[in-house]
Amino acid sequence: GSSINTPVIVNDQVGLSRATTGCVASCLFKEFQISASFDGLVMTVPGMNVELLKMDRYQMDMTKDALFRGEYECVKELVISLKDGEGAKNTCDKVIDKNGPKKTGGTGIKQLRENIAESKLSYEI
Repeated sequence: GSSINTPVIVNDQVGLSRATTGCVASCLFKEFQISASFDGLVMTVPGMNVELLKMDRYQMDMTKDALFRGEYECVKELVISLKDGEGAKNTCDKVIDKNGPKKTGGTGIKQLRENIAESKLSYEI
């Protein structure tokens, strides 16, 4: 269904990276769905300053290595070419971090950026 209350269920048969990737995709979908619903509601109030209602204050840890911040060449190109590419990357980074393990501040299983970095480094060696 397309209702905002429709649950998203991810089953990947115990593949940790696949499960996390599916959860990230599902969370991004829900994030956009909730945001669109919220925007429609807020726009019904004349003269509302939407900036006052923005509560998302996610900040990437800039002390991390660029590879662990998800700053890959293809991502950099997308950020430059997309309207509000920085905002889109910030939303994705927030969702990726929330789907990571508790030790990195998440509530999930696998930190995808670390997984990508490890795979990249293992192929380059």
